[in-house]
Amino acid sequence: MNISLICFTKAGAAMCVRLMEGLSKSGDVCEGFGSEESGLLPMNASLKEWTREQFDKKEGIVFIGATGIAVRAIAPYLKGKDKDPAIVVLDDLGRFSISLLSGHLGGANELATRAAALSGGQAVITTATDNHGKFAVDLFAKEQGLFITRLEKIKEISASLLKGEEVGLFSDFPVEGNLPEGLLKDVSTTPSIYISVKKHPGEERVDSLLLVPKIVVLGIGCRKGVPFETIKSAVEQVLMDWNINKESIAACASIDIKKEEPGICEFASHYGISFVTYPAEVLSKAKGEFTSSSFVKQVTGVDNVCERAAIVCAEEMGGGKLFIKKQPCQGVTVAAAIRDWKVKI
Repeated sequence: MNISLICFTKAGAAMCVRLMEGLSKSGDVCEGFGSEESGLLPMNASLKEWTREQFDKKEGIVFIGATGIAVRAIAPYLKGKDKDPAIVVLDDLGRFSISLLSGHLGGANELATRAAALSGGQAVITTATDNHGKFAVDLFAKEQGLFITRLEKIKEISASLLKGEEVGLFSDFPVEGNLPEGLLKDVSTTPSIYISVKKHPGEERVDSLLLVPKIVVLGIGCRKGVPFETIKSAVEQVLMDWNINKESIAACASIDIKKEEPGICEFASHYGISFVTYPAEVLSKAKGEFTSSSFVKQVTGVDNVCERAAIVCAEEMGGGKLFIKKQPCQGVTVAAAIRDWKVKI
């Protein structure tokens, strides 16, 4: 985790250094701000401006001081539980380590617990599911790498579990492990949880919290110079036609002669996914039945780019299968493979 720490007293500076040393040993990247004589970075701005800057670039912020200072500092910059960094507050003696914001999705509960272990103090965790030992769907989604489509449903599911009610779990993928108390597999309840790559889950699951795994690999082929807008439009048309949620896309792939194709590179950057390419000889060894084109083979050295690239990339990610064959759209060819994946409880 990329963490900024800030302190306001001499005792706080000592605690800041102690936390930085311990967190760094765990692999966290830490920056401490406070008095220069303590070896910390100077805060060359108001606390308000400093906090704004940290919100934009850090995964976690630790305030060592009064909780009120932290609350007033962060208040103008709160965006949402899926966007805010983890906020933790410790008193300058380290007696209490408070998870203040983004306990589950941001990781503040875990960070507060680790900080308490380093300070010798008490972690203060106030999320109800943790304190009552109930299943936390947002923490589960984070651990599984699932995109949450309707954040408001998290409250409904947590409230049901806290009341002792049961919540149905539906999945388009195998579920491995024992379900926690309160979850029932394939039993219709309101609300319920549905794990799928579908954009629209259908009438039966319309009220479910939809969790989307990033397991779809796109294969893309195009003529030289096809603009980003055309590639984006073509991909999104295919996704719509096949009812695939764009949040399920893990990567896109093509042949190596497209390695620096501006439109595909910009598409990958826009979606925040990796773009991998393979030489024709690697693509030609892909196993399966592919849509063959003599023209494509004449130009690239292999009879199909998009399908083969998608399946080769999925195989590198642990295995998969082609589930959308070559789709010509606006001068772009799009195919998709889906990784072999299971839900692990």
